[in-house]
Amino acid sequence: MGSIVRDPQTGEPTGALREDDAIDLVKRVRPEASRAEKLAALRAGIKLANENGLTRVHAAGGHFESNDFDKLELYDELRRHGELTLRMYIAYFLNPPELRQQDIDDIEDARKKYSGDWLSAGVVKLRVDGVIESHTAAMIEPYSDDPSLKGKLFWDPAKYNSAVAELDKRGLQLFTHAIGDLAVRTALDAYHHAEEVNHSSDRRPRIEHIETVATADIPRFGKLGVIASMQPLHAYPDADTLDVWARNVGPERASRGWSWKSIADAGGRYAFGSDWPVVTLNPWEGVQTAVTRQTREGKPEAGFVPSQRLTVAQAVEGYTLGAAFAGRREKTEGSLEKGKLADLIIVSQNIFEIDAHKISETKVRTTIVGGQVVYQSDAK
Repeated sequence: MGSIVRDPQTGEPTGALREDDAIDLVKRVRPEASRAEKLAALRAGIKLANENGLTRVHAAGGHFESNDFDKLELYDELRRHGELTLRMYIAYFLNPPELRQQDIDDIEDARKKYSGDWLSAGVVKLRVDGVIESHTAAMIEPYSDDPSLKGKLFWDPAKYNSAVAELDKRGLQLFTHAIGDLAVRTALDAYHHAEEVNHSSDRRPRIEHIETVATADIPRFGKLGVIASMQPLHAYPDADTLDVWARNVGPERASRGWSWKSIADAGGRYAFGSDWPVVTLNPWEGVQTAVTRQTREGKPEAGFVPSQRLTVAQAVEGYTLGAAFAGRREKTEGSLEKGKLADLIIVSQNIFEIDAHKISETKVRTTIVGGQVVYQSDAK
């Protein structure tokens, strides 16, 4: 599904790669990193996360080279040596076209080995479409800027439904990347099917991204218990969002862009994250975007789909208790309560009292995980 972007006149590569799978073209010719190099990279990533105030990560895999499932043993080595200062919930990335016995064996083996507070498996990530900017997200109706295109599903719906039902039957949590409205509907349909055939409850399946959604599908999140796992910074209304994304989907679908408030108002639950390394790990820029739906400069003046704005408290909850619920850990994480894990941060300003357009200026002073200080800023 990945491809090298070439100059239309000369045929020469431009240096851009389209879709995540294109990284495989680079991997084929690049030397494999040594074990020591991989461990050093993980330490650096963990340090960066702690500096940004992160205490747990849901690693969904599949983006570029961030498939942490293949590195479970390395994370465990760090844990055994007291170097894992970031709690990890790591997904198996299931590629199309179908669920294989080998996939099931790998998933179940990891779930048995890794189930603690610091390192746990037991979740599977699927990806049913691409992205709107390159017209690879699956849409119900054609793209507004090119009516010859509707994107496409990466999975045959019947095989996707079968995989979801089998994994759900095993009690595994499911994440599905779905950006276009057809992809979102396909994921909701599959989760509904799994519920009907397995008579399951409180499985908390998730849909990742949900950049646009059909009006009829918004209340289905609450009815089906599907969590809307979204990344507020993707809705940052810069030129890419307003001039490319919005142009491609057209004004009617753009009016339902990143509809986290509508989903919540209809009884659904949302969880927020970063989608790193696509965007920064820094959560404060995402909080500000969720609250203002504007750029740092306050553009557009009326806000980008302002009806979806959240309060500061609602946005923070998306990154904390909402994320903990979305990872089946709200009883031990996500809020400061007696009996929960001592994971907390101290920040440079009270974001509940300042101008919302200054939330992104927030700095983390201290990060504490499991009662231990894992990051301390030098700032006074």
